[in-house]
Amino acid sequence: MNKQEPDPDYLQDLSAPAWLPPAAAKVWDEIAPNLSRAKLLTHVDVDTLAMGCVALAQYRLAVSQAGGNLIKGKVVLDKETGEPVTGDDGKPLVAGEYINPWTMVQSMSFKQAMAVLERFGMNPAARTRISVQPQGDLFDDQKGKASGGGGYFT
Repeated sequence: MNKQEPDPDYLQDLSAPAWLPPAAAKVWDEIAPNLSRAKLLTHVDVDTLAMGCVALAQYRLAVSQAGGNLIKGKVVLDKETGEPVTGDDGKPLVAGEYINPWTMVQSMSFKQAMAVLERFGMNPAARTRISVQPQGDLFDDQKGKASGGGGYFT
C-alpha cells in the first residue's frame, strides 16, 4: 500500500460538467452517484470521469446506430428501371460490401470507455485492484518530526 498516496477531497457537487454533451451528462448522472457512495470520486477525477462518460455515450450511440448491421452493402439497381435487382432467392442483390462504420465507432469507444472506467473499478476484475484508505496528515506532531512522509522531509 502506498502510504504517501495523495488524498484529494471527495467530490461534493455531483453535477455533470457544463461542457459535457447531453448524452454524456446522462451517463455522468448514472455513474457519479455510485462512485461517490463508493468513495471513489474526488475533485481531481472530474475530467477523467467526464472522458469516460463521453466514450460510453458514444458507445451507446454506435450500438444503437449499428443495430445488427455489421456489414453494409449497396443494393444493385437495374440501370433502366432503377429498381433493385433480385437474386434467385428473391432478395435484392448487394454489391460492394463493407464494414458498417458505426461498428468501428463502437469498437473504438468501447476501448476508450473501458480504459477510463476500469480506473474507477467499474468491473469485477478492476475492483480487486482498488483499495480506498483515506490518508491522514502527511505530517503529524510527534515532537516536530515528520513521520507520515517516511522520513523524506526530516
